[in-house]
Amino acid sequence: MADRAQPLAWRVHPQTRAGILIDARDYYRAFYEVARQARRSILLLGWQFDSDVQLVRGEDLPPDTAPEDVTLLEFLDDLCAERPELEVRVLAWDHSLFFSLEREMLQKLAFALRTSKNFFFETDSTVSEYGAHHQKVAVVDGRIGFVGSNDIAQDRWDTSAHRCGDPLRVGRTGQACKPYHEVQAALTGPAARSLVDLFVERWGDATGETLDPEALVAPSDAPFPTRVTFPMPEASVGLYRQLPHRLGRPPVREAKDLFVDMIRTAERLLYVETQYLTSEVIRDALLARLADPTRGPLDVVVMLPQRPEALKEELAIGATQAEVVAELTEAAAAAGHRLGIYNVCVPQEEEGEGLYVYIHSKLLIADDRALTLGSANLNNRSMSLDSELNAAWMAETDDEPVARAIRALRARLLSEHVGLGAEDGAEVDEALFAPEGLVARLDALARSRHSRLRLHDLEGEEPGFLMKIGQKIASAYADPPHCPESRESPLIFDGPAPAARR
Repeated sequence: MADRAQPLAWRVHPQTRAGILIDARDYYRAFYEVARQARRSILLLGWQFDSDVQLVRGEDLPPDTAPEDVTLLEFLDDLCAERPELEVRVLAWDHSLFFSLEREMLQKLAFALRTSKNFFFETDSTVSEYGAHHQKVAVVDGRIGFVGSNDIAQDRWDTSAHRCGDPLRVGRTGQACKPYHEVQAALTGPAARSLVDLFVERWGDATGETLDPEALVAPSDAPFPTRVTFPMPEASVGLYRQLPHRLGRPPVREAKDLFVDMIRTAERLLYVETQYLTSEVIRDALLARLADPTRGPLDVVVMLPQRPEALKEELAIGATQAEVVAELTEAAAAAGHRLGIYNVCVPQEEEGEGLYVYIHSKLLIADDRALTLGSANLNNRSMSLDSELNAAWMAETDDEPVARAIRALRARLLSEHVGLGAEDGAEVDEALFAPEGLVARLDALARSRHSRLRLHDLEGEEPGFLMKIGQKIASAYADPPHCPESRESPLIFDGPAPAARR
């Protein structure tokens, strides 16, 4: 059996109460519930924010509450007006021109004109021209923190049912948004307090202002969210960062090392949810594990979007991802492993294929003993260029409470993807629990067309000559295999001193 020594984390917090929030309806609702109780601080780090995203909808909307009162900006501004002692600070990545058409117009002006004096909105440009701040973090009173894949944005709200034609899944102009799948964690106690430290460092780098982290922590405990999708047992939680190279400081690769180690030590099963699969580091780790003649066969389950989200992403990652998928498929078949790559399609009431769910979660489970989730995609950007943050849980044996929880979480996620009504509390099919033979069972479901699973198209259309040229140019900028270290960033914080790391 491979050595399971845990890679070095930024921080590890024992006996942490935590819960998993699956899809944005549950995350936004939990954030809203916790933020309503805030007394000292609400701190938000993100790749993207929309000032007018409605946090709670439908039956979750409190009585006698107008929808506009629970939009992000109005809700936080009202809290600031009611509680002069409360500080709300939002730090968003100062996005590149590449993403301009996807962002809220005049966002800085909206936050500047409509907020109280104790509401602060800033943008963070302290990455290289190639990189992005991709961490997705919220922390309330230094007591409850959220880490994961979910941006607080207009087109991300969805339930685990991902229903076609859901009247609540709409954007600011009333247009229908496509189904999105997300996974976020809620963390308590010292783990949430570490997120305050992370925010303070990022805020200082971006603005030059030094914040006192202790002044942002409330003296009494904020309540844990009353409704989490999946409660976790009290257990150690590790926090793992990705920070790109900066002048005079080496990069931090804690999350990358964690991914590679989980793949290297896997004995039976790897379960992956990722927006992209283009990372050379991850590809090489998977190929090495698949080629190891001293190790037993693996079931490898990968949930991907059916296709990249937009033309720019098709250009940036389409060809590279197809190559990685082809290499892994060939290697798994040659060595007797079972690799299943799937998409999720929600049927429509009328005739037709239905709507594909956009897999935006970033999650890896190994042997139902190790779980990590966060903001890091399995692409080159996340492994080298962008700032990221992941949380992780580890167990030594299959019968530990945390191992049983990880297995049940994996089954719950698969239940959603298969379409068994997990949102409504339906019992999870026992066939989804056992790791052995999982790919064969999922393949059968996908081929039957009686579930939401679809086999990912491993062939695709061969791009023409001009498309290939465009893909090479776009990928060299948007998802380069190696960080351009010569263009050093003026950015990023270094974290605690080595003595504080464990």
